[in-house]
Amino acid sequence: MTSKLGIFSIIAGVVLGLFALISKFMDTAVFLSTMTISTFFEGITDKILDWISNDTVYNALYSFFYEIHLAGVLIGSGAILLIIGSFIRKD
Repeated sequence: MTSKLGIFSIIAGVVLGLFALISKFMDTAVFLSTMTISTFFEGITDKILDWISNDTVYNALYSFFYEIHLAGVLIGSGAILLIIGSFIRKD
């Protein structure tokens, strides 16, 4: 099941990334072109960043929440799930 979730996450990330690239190529301001984690969890990400006092961790999480596109997060989490699923063969 974990490997299937990984494959679906990678496919969703690639499709979302393709739509974002097409919208940037056509110079349209579609919500897909600027979609990050903070788009969905705006209040929660602000609260998490307010709690952190270490500058290095703050900068890393800020770039993760606000600068990395959601397609990159989906592809990365899908790769991690696929690797985990290849070692756990209870599917």
